[in-house]
Amino acid sequence: MAIRFTIAKRGLLPIEKTENGTTENHMTDEQWLRSLRPRLEHRPTVDAVEYQDSSSRLPSLMPKGELIAALDTLQRVMLHEMEKGNAVLLPGIGTFRLSLKGSIEVKENSDKSGAYYHGRDVHVDDILFTPDRELLQQVRRFPVDQSPYGQVFHMDDAEIDATLTELFATHDTVTHKDVAFAFELTLTHKRITTLLRRLVCEGSLIALGSGSQTRYRPTPGHFGR
Repeated sequence: MAIRFTIAKRGLLPIEKTENGTTENHMTDEQWLRSLRPRLEHRPTVDAVEYQDSSSRLPSLMPKGELIAALDTLQRVMLHEMEKGNAVLLPGIGTFRLSLKGSIEVKENSDKSGAYYHGRDVHVDDILFTPDRELLQQVRRFPVDQSPYGQVFHMDDAEIDATLTELFATHDTVTHKDVAFAFELTLTHKRITTLLRRLVCEGSLIALGSGSQTRYRPTPGHFGR
């Protein structure tokens, strides 16, 4: 199974509206093409410990309890070493090291003998990961489907309102998937999620439920209601 991607770019693809309302085809424009980027298809995060009885999952050679205990020990070893400022190497996986954030200020010695550098709110900000060379080489050999499955569009509020008004004319409540199909699957999963969250925050939609079971209902005065 090949990895899939979307096309990322602000603006309508492959046809963009101009200031006078007409459209202009950019598909063969070299500058336009250089501005487009492939972006990995949005996929769920898989818990590597929660192995499933499926052909798409690689079964573990260790019982789940032993694997969890081993990972817990490994985490404690990593924390112990990184607390000293050391980088930690996991053979076959890669190297983990700390990243600091903060600023530097100058302070005067209490005896007025001179100045010295001092940290201002210096703290651990992140963990940097450098993959093992062999692991990275294997990952780079993964096949990628060269046909994008979707495109990231920028749509103005009038287009969004018109699409959702048409959708709610036949639905009292809708799901994330309903909205995706209303936009003819031209928006990525993440863009649909961002749009729905914005409309809820603005008071245009009411979210009912949580997680993947969430349904959305328009508030009075919005989307033809």
